[in-house]
Amino acid sequence: MTSWEAEGNAMNALAHSYLFWIALILGLLGLYILPSVIAAIRGVEGLGWIIVINLLPTGVGWLAALIGALALPRRAPLEAPSPARYGVQGYPPVAYPPGHEAWAGSWYQD
Repeated sequence: MTSWEAEGNAMNALAHSYLFWIALILGLLGLYILPSVIAAIRGVEGLGWIIVINLLPTGVGWLAALIGALALPRRAPLEAPSPARYGVQGYPPVAYPPGHEAWAGSWYQD
């Protein structure tokens, strides 16, 4: 038996292995959604568009999604409200004009 025949038998055995096909399909699926995963991890602004472009069944769409995932700017983090902006009870201070019912009400009285 020559080396290419032994190699052919090994390839034939590999092609008939369920584990090989499951690993191959999962690996290709992971590669296919890679641009969306990169965009989600980076937190880019156009994440929805990256996912839509990534789902297009062309190699051009995959490449455009990968470029977008790497090139788009990240979303600015949301600012937590400053406690100094709010009153003691956690509500924003409200300036009532004189004569308003809050001035005359029993809320300010003992």
